[in-house]
Amino acid sequence: MKKKKDFSETKNNLKMSWKFIKNNKKKLFFIVFLSFLVSLLSVAIPIFTAKLLLSLSDGLLMELVKVAGFILIIEVSRNIINTSMRHIYDYYVLDTVTEIQMEMFKETLKIRTSEIDKNTSGTFIERINNDTNEIVNVFDVTISSFLDVISNFGVLIAVIFISYPMFFFFVITSFINAFINHKRRNKVFEQQKKYRKMREKKTGLISEVVRGVKDIKLLGAEEGMLDKTKAQLKKVNKEMIIINKTSRVFNFLFWNIRDVFDFLFILFGVYLIRIDLLSISNFVILYTYRGRIENLLDYFNRMADVLKDFNLSATRVFEILDKGFKKEKINGTDIENVKGNIEFKEVSFSYGDGDVLKNVNFEIKPGERVGFVGASGSGKSTIFNLITGLYEVQNGSVLIDGIDVNDISLRSLRKNISLIPQNPYIFNFSIKDNLVLSNKNVGEANMIDACRKAQIYDRIMEFDDKFETEVGEGGVTLSGGEKQRVAIARSLIKNSNIILFDEATSALDNITQNKIQEAIYGLDKDKTILIIAHRLSTVINCDKIVVLDDGKIIDIAPHEILLKRCSKYKELYKFEEKSK
Repeated sequence: MKKKKDFSETKNNLKMSWKFIKNNKKKLFFIVFLSFLVSLLSVAIPIFTAKLLLSLSDGLLMELVKVAGFILIIEVSRNIINTSMRHIYDYYVLDTVTEIQMEMFKETLKIRTSEIDKNTSGTFIERINNDTNEIVNVFDVTISSFLDVISNFGVLIAVIFISYPMFFFFVITSFINAFINHKRRNKVFEQQKKYRKMREKKTGLISEVVRGVKDIKLLGAEEGMLDKTKAQLKKVNKEMIIINKTSRVFNFLFWNIRDVFDFLFILFGVYLIRIDLLSISNFVILYTYRGRIENLLDYFNRMADVLKDFNLSATRVFEILDKGFKKEKINGTDIENVKGNIEFKEVSFSYGDGDVLKNVNFEIKPGERVGFVGASGSGKSTIFNLITGLYEVQNGSVLIDGIDVNDISLRSLRKNISLIPQNPYIFNFSIKDNLVLSNKNVGEANMIDACRKAQIYDRIMEFDDKFETEVGEGGVTLSGGEKQRVAIARSLIKNSNIILFDEATSALDNITQNKIQEAIYGLDKDKTILIIAHRLSTVINCDKIVVLDDGKIIDIAPHEILLKRCSKYKELYKFEEKSK
């Protein structure tokens, strides 16, 4: 049953892999053709080698030189073909791996946010960087090993005609060696699965450490983080030692048994010569063939090992490409010319432990400026997550211009909505490349205008390379306020009719915040703007303010009215006034 399952898994993985391999099939077929030529030449080598030994033993020196010349020509030809084949193979591998990796990047971007949250970055980095190579490698190794088997299989057939007792000797010893390798392969396979999972965690931890170096230093947490990293590395290394130990034990057994079989081969050969079932010259030929027959077994083992590694890697890759992770839905209604009407109808939502939103109802008209206030954890950011489709609405409905967000294609939805988060991610590109990410066709005048509105243009002009300034990973060369202003400019360039600010001015000084507020309220009146703020001064000029507490809306009204009738809002306002 297990063998049938393994065969079915291999068949499915090969079928799915072929989708990528076939795009470079011309290179692959040329590699196969060259491999076939090499195999043909390889068949000739032991024949001429045996002839060389016989010429030497018979004292035919000129014949020996002639045979040696033929061997030289064959070997040089084989080397030329092998070099050409490896050159083509390099391009084949690079092209195919790049195609698979790009498809994995594309599919990773479709994975639901809830799934991303449950896994470390190492889960995806390891599979994209390492597992993709095994998929490409399997076709080359399988084909070359298969051709090697064919070329050496001819040697095995020749053994039958030379001495059928020796043929059975080779068959029996080969089966014993194959059984040992089968046990080793299955044992290592299970250990490899565990090892790769642990390596994902290690990669994720290293990624976090590198990104968090500044915080680690400021916290004085170098020792604690080093201890944690060392513990994780030890776990991974320990698992690798277990795998190597398993391989060593089986290899030790395999090598010793092979040495014993070599000794038995000589004893058996001597016995056959003594009873006149084998001539000395044929024994010399068989001794020459012995290495080729052992190699035949090695090729089978190599193919089996590669297929095992392939299955493990392909399964991990296709979990991303296929159905291993829940994906965002691709299809849906495309919305154009969004007016900006947003409505929540009896919406409840949970991340897993208790409802974050509880029966939330509100409506925002096109062109309104609406603020959202409340304590941390009251559900403000969750509302934005549902509007942008980062999480699916579980209960109730969220409508954009009367259409349920669950029915809108996410590409279309996000094209019409801009979100400026509290901690925007700035990529390791130039400032310009960061700005035009969502609108590559934006004109320079519009880009500059967006930067002026976001109060970042003058700062950009202070850099030596202006808009071409490289900002480092995560925008490390920019201050927190500069990153937020670049993110605001980036969203303005996107030119969406619905703009969400999630604490987007939290890292700005009061003067810059006031300028940003002027820019926000000065945007086109047909744009719907939602603002999450802890500082109420950010939202007091909004058309209305939504007050949340423990996942519920307790009031919606303009600032002045809330001060009179909403005790929670009044409490927040007084606390802020006292803090000034």
